[in-house]
Amino acid sequence: MAESEREYIREKSLEGQASARERGRHGGRPKVVDDDMAAYARSLRANGVPVPEIARKLVITSGKNQGKRPSVATVYRILAEDEAES
Repeated sequence: MAESEREYIREKSLEGQASARERGRHGGRPKVVDDDMAAYARSLRANGVPVPEIARKLVITSGKNQGKRPSVATVYRILAEDEAES
């Protein structure tokens, strides 16, 4: 009984997500890094600036963390995504 109820809830959740997607709504947390910030981080890294220093130079421009700095891990993630695409 519990298994069939779980499957029903899962189906309804997936239907709701598909419906939201059709309306242009996407779930999840908003991105902290925009394209300009990523490009600036890449250019600094190309010039040999260490990642912790890059993190200190960047500033989040929107969201609840506006005005704060991204973490070093976030900067490493940005740079790793760029390397993976290459």
